[in-house]
Amino acid sequence: MTSKVETIIGVIWGFFVRLALLAGLVYALYQARSILVAVLLAVMLTYVVLPLVNSLSAVRVRGWSYKSRRFWACVLVFVVLLALTGVAVQYIVAPFVHEASDLIQTVRKAESFESLSKQFSGWFNRLPDDIRDLFGEKEKDQAWDALKKWLLRVVGSTVAWGKNILDIILIPVLAFYFALDYRSLRREFVGALPKRRRKEALYLLRHVGGILQNYIIGQLILCLIAGAVIGLVLWGLEMDYVLALAVFAGVTRAIPIIGPIISGIAIVVLGLFRSSQLGMFLLGVFSLLQFVESKFILPKLIGDRMRLHPAVIIIVLLIGSEFFGIIGMFVAAPVAAILRELIRFYIIAPRNRREETDPQDEAIDLPSPHVRSHPM
Repeated sequence: MTSKVETIIGVIWGFFVRLALLAGLVYALYQARSILVAVLLAVMLTYVVLPLVNSLSAVRVRGWSYKSRRFWACVLVFVVLLALTGVAVQYIVAPFVHEASDLIQTVRKAESFESLSKQFSGWFNRLPDDIRDLFGEKEKDQAWDALKKWLLRVVGSTVAWGKNILDIILIPVLAFYFALDYRSLRREFVGALPKRRRKEALYLLRHVGGILQNYIIGQLILCLIAGAVIGLVLWGLEMDYVLALAVFAGVTRAIPIIGPIISGIAIVVLGLFRSSQLGMFLLGVFSLLQFVESKFILPKLIGDRMRLHPAVIIIVLLIGSEFFGIIGMFVAAPVAAILRELIRFYIIAPRNRREETDPQDEAIDLPSPHVRSHPM
């Protein structure tokens, strides 16, 4: 009887200890959330530059060791990246800000906006009474107020995170060191784990790395495609503010589901200012672009591992926006995909997942303490 009581007490005590440790871990992660976002953004930047760094490091130079080649490859890549950032700020960001401010002023003063509003009101008044009762003035005002409050929270969270200069500086610095010696960092991380967990850790690191790399490079390509296509279409239609609208469409494309909808609605409404035919044409262009991306381009670039249900994506986007604004919306989808893989690996099918680990992981063992590691 005593042993049973002691066993029950031990189980209960162990449960509360684990619960307390979990609560402490969650609290620590919450307190360090801005740093964690900076680290995640640095990892994303690393995956962008890593293919180029690896290619340059593979070029053999007489008298240069691998470490020297990799160091100077990282320096060259980040110097070029810094130069491209400066060029982008001068020739894209600055004109974009100027055009965007002019566009906002034009929309505020546009008589066509009032005409469009009157047309919408007339169309709304012709709807049946039952449908109009569902969208009364009170409900419309409440919906508009809720939308404005959400947008203000998103902008406020983004600005609050952006004010932390240390976190912003950390991103390229960490990305440089990650790209320079990521294999040694992986060895040190895995070396801190028990030996029986190293095979699983190596599998998860490679699997999660593949998800992040596919997502980041895929989203980057999709942003460039969306910006270029929309820019060419608007230029062909001789619309104003082509650069601002093309950059807006390209940047918002990085936010899954919500981003293309936001840019699409904004550009279609601007087209409606000129004519209803132009607005409908732009709506067709966005619909066709979204169909081609989702059915043909996205599966090729990102694959099956990033496929999340749209409802899940919207939920994690809203959660990310609450904490970090637009930055949180950018990183929400890959974080959700990584958490899904961890849950599948350890909870849903732990035995099957462990059997799927690559036998090569066993060969990727840690070097002996007496042997100097060599990053390859």
